Amino acid sequence: MSKQQISTHVLVKTVVTSVLHRLVDEQKSGLMLADGVLLTNFSADISGNPDALFLSNDGLDLGEARLIESKDGGYLEVQGSPDMVLEVVSTSSVRKDTEVLREAYWGAGVKEYWLVDAREEPLSFDMLRRTARGYVAARKQGGWVKSNVFGKSFRLVQGVDARKLPTFRLEVR
Repeated sequence: MSKQQISTHVLVKTVVTSVLHRLVDEQKSGLMLADGVLLTNFSADISGNPDALFLSNDGLDLGEARLIESKDGGYLEVQGSPDMVLEVVSTSSVRKDTEVLREAYWGAGVKEYWLVDAREEPLSFDMLRRTARGYVAARKQGGWVKSNVFGKSFRLVQGVDARKLPTFRLEVR
């Protein structure tokens, strides 16, 4: 695994994933998985490790996505179409995240593609919704954007701490 920029990549995905995990846990709506899970979709010809993904109970029950068991027990892979995928842009992944994966996740049937670029201020937080022709960015109102997958509105806020290090907060309403 390659090194990732802590203040503009690792921190962002940690904050987003932790907030979404808490929300999913409270709603008992599915499974929120952090970085490290292998996602494959044969029809879209993709196999990779998104920064995070969400599998709804409905999607799992309908077989839109499934957990693949290891020979040794437990699960090693998600196959199919997650409800949501998160990618945080890094300098080495701009084209991959904004073009290649955007097409691949659409082809894989991912309902929402959350794309964050925190390398410059102000950060960019786009929630891309799947349509018949591709992804369309959800409209923002005062920095808030509504997720159809989670049924909530979100805003990603950037700041700095006492050490002048960046901070991020994912607000939910």
